[in-house]
Amino acid sequence: MQAVSAEELPTDGTTPSAPVVDENDTAPATPAEDAASMPVDDPEAAPIGARNFSSHLSGVKAGFQSRRWKDESYSQVLFTGCWAGTGSPGGRHYSTLVDLRHDISGQPDRSWGLKKYTNCFKGDNKTSNGQWSNLSNGNHFFQIKEIGGFDDSPYIQLGVKKVFVDTSKAD
Repeated sequence: MQAVSAEELPTDGTTPSAPVVDENDTAPATPAEDAASMPVDDPEAAPIGARNFSSHLSGVKAGFQSRRWKDESYSQVLFTGCWAGTGSPGGRHYSTLVDLRHDISGQPDRSWGLKKYTNCFKGDNKTSNGQWSNLSNGNHFFQIKEIGGFDDSPYIQLGVKKVFVDTSKAD
């Protein structure tokens, strides 16, 4: 997926061919922030090879873990068109914390750090972009740590129109 920066937006009133990615959308979480469909949501499935893939999320809660994929060095997780809430009036939320993790057999998984996604909540074609570098070789996955600042609500659910996992910085 190729994204265009704000500087590359067309000036003739047409829509860009790729989603606009706010490069400053994700940032490491602050200490206070740290206190549904295949192939993404089946952590028991065999890991897929180091290649790009896309899917979507529907009705996931904090703690959700994606499917594993084999990777080394670099991963990028893009969410386009996010919605989070309880389904009740006033129950909307506008952020989620995404944690890229290294799945280590027989040991606690290693976190590569949290990214706070907000831009994807601003519209169906808005994208949040999380990138992690200097990863160890092995199986990786992302975990939804919080939705709207909550890490334990049984009522708040997250939906993402498109999830894109890029395993190669060369793309």
